[in-house]
Amino acid sequence: MLNTIVCTKAVPGFITDPRVSDKKDNLEYEAGTIVINESDDYALEEAVSLKKKLGGTVTVISAGTLTAQKVLQTGLAKGADNAIRIDVQLTNTTQTANLLADAIRQTDCNLVLAGVESRDNMAAQVGLLIAENLGFPFSYAVTKIQPGNEEGTLKVTKEIGAGLKQCESIKLPAVLCVQTGTTPTSFVPFKKMMMVKKKPVRTYKPLDLESGREIADGPAFKIEEVFPPSESAMAEIIVGSNEEIASKILQKIKEAI
Repeated sequence: MLNTIVCTKAVPGFITDPRVSDKKDNLEYEAGTIVINESDDYALEEAVSLKKKLGGTVTVISAGTLTAQKVLQTGLAKGADNAIRIDVQLTNTTQTANLLADAIRQTDCNLVLAGVESRDNMAAQVGLLIAENLGFPFSYAVTKIQPGNEEGTLKVTKEIGAGLKQCESIKLPAVLCVQTGTTPTSFVPFKKMMMVKKKPVRTYKPLDLESGREIADGPAFKIEEVFPPSESAMAEIIVGSNEEIASKILQKIKEAI
């Protein structure tokens, strides 16, 4: 039986006017919609699928303000049994992972799932840092999770680059970071979303958790500026015969070096 925790993050569907907050510890922006992070959504689908095969429970957890409540409710509507929210909004991945790990320790779980990375920060660090903090074995870019051949194990398929995949047995408890595109994500009807709003969400303040003292001491880093990339060069289409194109390319290479 698996008791799975799925780490989820509320991310903006589309943003405008991004800017650095007054404390320089976060980004502020205008967002039309708030949605569940894509790879976290795939991790959630894997957790619900495993629950149907092996039994157990699924708990969704998120570190965020009240806007993250919608993401947790989406998890409950998709089949999660419980929801936990840490009432803090952080850009620092280490502090986020430490708080999540503290909250996970207070639950009865033997599997932690997370997406490979968040759409906004794209740091790809939280899952790895949670595994390090908890002392659990870890697997990244997971595309398939199956019951293991031995009790207390799972059979995991993951991407290892260059189009190759690797299948391995991993001992529980473990942390797995799920790749996008694994299990088709399900649609949640509006009526079901309204029903789960009545379900309780356990909420922690940062100081309720051991790592929260780090947050109280101030941000670990400051964001100085956010800006679009500058244009350094323009693309050029070279036309002509094969010989002419090769000659022009050679000339450009000589000019560049």
